[in-house]
Amino acid sequence: MTDREPVNIMGVIAFPEPDKSKRRIRFIDAEYNTLFYIPDGANIVMTRMDGSSVIRPCTYIDDYHTLVGSEVYHICEFAEIAQRTGTVYEPLDPKQLPAEAGYYEIYQIDNVGKVDYAFMRYERAKGKLRAAHYRKAFAGVLAPDMTLDKLYRKHNADTRPFCQRMRSLSESDVIVVKRGGERKAYYVDAVGFREVPSFLKGLQKLKERGEAR
Repeated sequence: MTDREPVNIMGVIAFPEPDKSKRRIRFIDAEYNTLFYIPDGANIVMTRMDGSSVIRPCTYIDDYHTLVGSEVYHICEFAEIAQRTGTVYEPLDPKQLPAEAGYYEIYQIDNVGKVDYAFMRYERAKGKLRAAHYRKAFAGVLAPDMTLDKLYRKHNADTRPFCQRMRSLSESDVIVVKRGGERKAYYVDAVGFREVPSFLKGLQKLKERGEAR
């Protein structure tokens, strides 16, 4: 229940915060975990699976609805659409993003028949791992309490994102995590994960050559 007065805003029966100085726009992930807040009128950056990005201004409607660009969304609807399309979103102003939040990317071997370490533990891949062998299979936002183990469970569940377009998370896959402005890459091992800084260097070289995967 709320004591706020309902207002029809762009077709939404909204219950906005009456004190404009307290209005903030909340962004969540598809599991309803809070990622960040931005001030009314601030911008977000949306990055698609192909690496292209767009900047969208956001306007407060009420605590659960916002105008992103020219489209009105319930905050959960926006998060679900982004997850279905592998779209990452974050504030244009990095100071508005908590250090614990961020995004992640999953990379899987593109042609498993051409490498001899596909679905193998790290000891088999060590010395052979190449970013050029991989393609980006998914990208998503990262809630503050999301761990690598939780990501593993999420991407092995029957309800996992992109379940019809990518394999479940397995050995030899690589997870790239960005938090606090820092990117790290982790190889999915038989048990746990191995940090692989060389993978990020390989991705950067591919990007510089226009061969980003």
